[in-house]
Amino acid sequence: MSERPYLHEALLAAFGLALSVALLLVAGPGAPVTQQVLGATALFVAGVAVLARLDGLAHAFRPRLLLAYAATFFFYSSVKHTIPALGLPSRDGWLLAADVLVFGVTPAAWLQRWSTPWLNDLFSASYLAFHAYLHLAMAWAVVGPRARAERFFTHVFSAYVPGIAGYYLLPGLGPAAAWPELFTIPIEGGWLTRLNAAVVASGSSAYDIFPSLHTYITLVLLEHDRLAHPRRFRVLLPVATAIILSTLVLRYHYAVDVLAGALWFLAFRAVFPRLQERWTRWLSGRTSISLTG
Repeated sequence: MSERPYLHEALLAAFGLALSVALLLVAGPGAPVTQQVLGATALFVAGVAVLARLDGLAHAFRPRLLLAYAATFFFYSSVKHTIPALGLPSRDGWLLAADVLVFGVTPAAWLQRWSTPWLNDLFSASYLAFHAYLHLAMAWAVVGPRARAERFFTHVFSAYVPGIAGYYLLPGLGPAAAWPELFTIPIEGGWLTRLNAAVVASGSSAYDIFPSLHTYITLVLLEHDRLAHPRRFRVLLPVATAIILSTLVLRYHYAVDVLAGALWFLAFRAVFPRLQERWTRWLSGRTSISLTG
């Protein structure tokens, strides 16, 4: 049904191409990170092209949609290598200064006065809930009807592209990593706190704080559910609130990261429907030309 690229596929391919060109110019074609990004972008485009050709086969659209998840995960995880390769400095000083200007202190440091094991466990579970929300919603979409799956992947993975692009605007490590001297009370807790710390340590992309994707993508997921799954939206609204608050309590983000995540969401919410409409209209025009040509 859809041999034409989805909007999120075009955005991911464009992002990969732009990042590849930047790495070619700065790091050079011989740099391993340049070759990895180029190769991953080429594999993504080729994979989409092959699976699009097989669109007539039952369920071929499902692995095609999951390719977007794989590409997004690659572009996210590669940030720890691409930021240094591009010579982009950490902007933690700017981000901390912005927090101090607005709030007088970075809220992550102010909140440490309430740090207790049970509270850290609660917010560690909340931070992990982001991954559960994303992956369970994605699984629910991809095993369901095609229209539901396409709607979810186009909405959520189109949103990821400007989110990851934001990391290159203001790279940062986060309050706890960049300014450990601000924190006099350690984050202690039970197995949930330890599990979350291990997941962050193994899965973090280092310079992945601005904007806060735990804020931005959580809001995107909520918006998708508000429109497509109102009951799930109502159930997960308090969970989403805890997810966003956990970014500060656990000292991963500056408050300006969270505010930026909210602003990214508002901008995406305003732009996405129009972009999707124009993309659909452009594809329809291309189809008409091919049928009459």
